[in-house]
Amino acid sequence: MATPAPGPIDKSAKAISRYRDGYRVAQSMSGLSQVCKGAGVLAGFVLIVFGTLASAAVMRPNPAMVAIASDQAQHNLYLISVILSGAFVALSGWIIGVVLEGFGQHLKATLDSAVNSSPFLSDLQRVQLMRLE
Repeated sequence: MATPAPGPIDKSAKAISRYRDGYRVAQSMSGLSQVCKGAGVLAGFVLIVFGTLASAAVMRPNPAMVAIASDQAQHNLYLISVILSGAFVALSGWIIGVVLEGFGQHLKATLDSAVNSSPFLSDLQRVQLMRLE
């Protein structure tokens, strides 16, 4: 079993270190949320653009459906499905980003509350940790 180091323990330094790490995690979550939003919208846009451009090469009329729908109607259905798929991908990425942003903001609020009520910190240290200066 390890024995504690001799000498006084600076409780405020340990608290500051812990709170700074928490704020870094919250900031990282906020940054990741922006990446998810951007990547989701970009992926949806790319899916729509390339799906539309490739529609002439990829879309081959289904002979079994000729009696039900013309070649043009089948092509339009393909385009609509590509656009809806791209919109779904973009919306999914955006929603994931918003959820991550919410978690990051919740963590920041929780840390602000903990820092504000910490008996180990002075008012100046609280202001510096919450970046209110």
